[in-house]
Amino acid sequence: MSARPTYASMDEVRAAIDALDAEIMPLMAARAHCIAEAARIKNDPDVALVPWRVEEVAANARALGERHGLDPALADRLWRAMMAEFIAHERALMERASKR
Repeated sequence: MSARPTYASMDEVRAAIDALDAEIMPLMAARAHCIAEAARIKNDPDVALVPWRVEEVAANARALGERHGLDPALADRLWRAMMAEFIAHERALMERASKR
């Protein structure tokens, strides 16, 4: 884990958060593309949720969190929330495709 900076003001903290968000968003968009591809391949809203895969991804998030200095329990909660939103998005994509 690399050393993390100490900030002198809330303005610096906010600027750092904005910079991180700018780095995170392209990764989220790439993840959303993968979800759209999964929706296209699965093509069945009833299989959007794959419980064993949710657990596999959550376990990986906990391990990655710990490796990078993030509380594994927080990583788990964040990833589960993100996965729930992506699963809902995947289901919606498949439902829209089935109506065409």
